[in-house]
Amino acid sequence: MSWLRPHRRRAGTTTGDRGWTADEVHTLEQAVGRAPSVHNTQPWSLVVREHTARLHERPTVALEQHDPEGRDRRLSCGAALTNLFLAVRGIGWEADLDRPTDSEETDLVGRVTGTQRRDPTVLEGQRFRAITRRSSYRRPFHDQELAHVAREALLAAGSSSGVRARWLSGPDDARNLAELLGYAARVHRKDRHYQRELAMWMTGGSSVGGHASTREDELASEGVPAVGLTTSGTRLPDEQRLAEWIEREAVMVLSTESDARDDHLRTGEAMQLAWLTATSLGLAASVITQPLHLSEVRRGLGERLGLVGEPHILMRFGYPDPVPRQRG
Repeated sequence: MSWLRPHRRRAGTTTGDRGWTADEVHTLEQAVGRAPSVHNTQPWSLVVREHTARLHERPTVALEQHDPEGRDRRLSCGAALTNLFLAVRGIGWEADLDRPTDSEETDLVGRVTGTQRRDPTVLEGQRFRAITRRSSYRRPFHDQELAHVAREALLAAGSSSGVRARWLSGPDDARNLAELLGYAARVHRKDRHYQRELAMWMTGGSSVGGHASTREDELASEGVPAVGLTTSGTRLPDEQRLAEWIEREAVMVLSTESDARDDHLRTGEAMQLAWLTATSLGLAASVITQPLHLSEVRRGLGERLGLVGEPHILMRFGYPDPVPRQRG
């Protein structure tokens, strides 16, 4: 399905009388709308005037229990900014990306300006086309290991925008992460307020802006993703079993030197680049952030993995099960 078609203007998007065509603006809107966001709240707004697109954070979109500090909201906005940049390149424009300075609006995520006509690079084209195919894979992966070249490509993508990316490696890393995820899962499963908000989200009761919710039957019942977002009915595995699952997966942690708003936005940018890279390679992926909202888990992860700075997100990569047939 092509994005380049006449459309009705979507709420939250403003355009001027000159600049990009309606079809081009539609492509930008669709790309931003396909970015991953915490509980699918899409906590941003897009303003397009002439050849500049501005992305703003909507801080009023709040999840008191699941995102008390707004970290996941800002990660989501960073991912949307990556999609916006790739969409401007995808429609054939040279793109200048400007991030806000301290003197600008506090809700500005970034602006992308199309300066002149220029075709996207092969890599940009691959990532742009992956936007429509990217999705969260909330089940265990196939046992097939990632090729070394794929791991290197994902590590490079995750290390963009000043973000540090690190693969978990070996039984010690797996055991440490299993202990921390297990602890967080037990805390969240017993938290009535957390579970109430999660239940409202899954049934659509807390949907923001009319966006679709995730049903409980779409969440994993076992494996690593099951402890990343724990319901009151989740069956938690023992930590040794969980560590075995983690060691079989390709798990990456993204971190930055500090824990400021800009760090969260840049981490979201890097997360989405890695995710789109994985999609373009035929891989599946999902993210884990909920356990890191517990300060003791975030601090423990940094200490046990020897990270310099603050960890913000865990990313899982692998082949979907069953593995798609390779075309000859």
